[in-house]
Amino acid sequence: MKPIIDISFYQNPSALDYDLIAANVSGVILRFCYGTYKDIYVERHYAELSARGVPLGGYHYIIGSQPMDAQANAFNTATAGKELKLWCWTDVEDTRAGTKLSRQQVLDYAALQPDMGIYTSKSAWQEIMGGAYLTDRKLWVAHYTANPYPLLPTGWDSWWLWQFTSTGRLPGYAGNLDTNRFYGDDADFAAWIGIELPEEPEPEPKLFDAKVITTPPNRLRTRYTPNGNVRPESDWLQSQAIVPVYETSGTGWWRVAPEAWSSTIWMRRVGNEPPLPPAVLDYAYFGPVYNQRDIRWAAHPLGTKSTIGANGCLMTCASMVCNHFGHASNPLALNNWLTANDGYLDGNLFLWAAIERLYPDMKFDGFVYSPTAQQIKAVILAGVLPIMHVDFDDSTPAVEMHWVLGIGVTNTDVLIADPWTGTMGKLSEMYPKQVIRYGSYRRAL
Repeated sequence: MKPIIDISFYQNPSALDYDLIAANVSGVILRFCYGTYKDIYVERHYAELSARGVPLGGYHYIIGSQPMDAQANAFNTATAGKELKLWCWTDVEDTRAGTKLSRQQVLDYAALQPDMGIYTSKSAWQEIMGGAYLTDRKLWVAHYTANPYPLLPTGWDSWWLWQFTSTGRLPGYAGNLDTNRFYGDDADFAAWIGIELPEEPEPEPKLFDAKVITTPPNRLRTRYTPNGNVRPESDWLQSQAIVPVYETSGTGWWRVAPEAWSSTIWMRRVGNEPPLPPAVLDYAYFGPVYNQRDIRWAAHPLGTKSTIGANGCLMTCASMVCNHFGHASNPLALNNWLTANDGYLDGNLFLWAAIERLYPDMKFDGFVYSPTAQQIKAVILAGVLPIMHVDFDDSTPAVEMHWVLGIGVTNTDVLIADPWTGTMGKLSEMYPKQVIRYGSYRRAL
């Protein structure tokens, strides 16, 4: 989701490219008033941004040296007739000598403006209000930090908007910008501002699946047209991969993407093979298979570095293991707890034993290095889920760290849950090199 910014007279219209700003934000909250004074640029900002379809909101910087009823009247007059989908907000932060707000003034203003949210920081709220007041209002919190959560004023346990930096940068303005996050996803934001998201196009139906039969690590080239120009190497197909086929040319080429064709010489149609051999015993794991790139948490910080989508494979596997032990867990919930409870080293390095503090019935059992397939199958059949360190890309000599979860066995293979794709499959087909090591948890006695 694109950021939400807030601007005032500090952003001179002559310095703004409104077209670029509109293209790079989800919304803009405008300062309409400072005390009883109307912001000198708010009408220009409103006209330019509303003409470009940008959802707008408004805020009022209230001060303690002017009557609250006069300030409320000034704000109501300034916003009259304006469409403000991002709501109106009372800015409670003035602690300066001479204009410092008092608790009673804030309460008086809030009584005059019962529909406005509260903008403040933990420290300003404590100095002005000294406790839990107006906590039924939506909170727009200011806390400039790289941490994944803001500090909240007394009495609130959640936030609606988070102003996480005052030095944000966007195309269209050369200076610093107050930049905010919305607590929710695109669908939540659309519901807030009263719009409908465009429907996702129906996926193109495939004709059948095909397996790439090149010898690892050789990949299969893709071309823009049958026997046409070669596409970038990043678009080539991995050996042994199963890919959808959407169109056949009749001349030895199959289309595997909207504009990607591959030679049938190195592909074999699948779909009529015998079913997967039954497991020797039941699967060890019957819980959800999580995808670290799920849109619900992919962009969320992993600890205080990177994101769950980019580097959260190990933590995602651990979340599934927590489910195996009977604990309701998902990657976002587990990551939140680890972040807040010293569960990461150096920002986002997973500390295996930290889970013992969250769930005392789980005990980290250490690592097994260079395990054989028989060793892995044996621990799974014993009800233990090994979290396995594998080589993410077997086509390169370097080992690229990735973690997958052993969840079952067949007569011939280990079955895994892969957090990168959120799918299950055979270890030998998905990651054919030997497992480097695995870690596991046992039930504490």
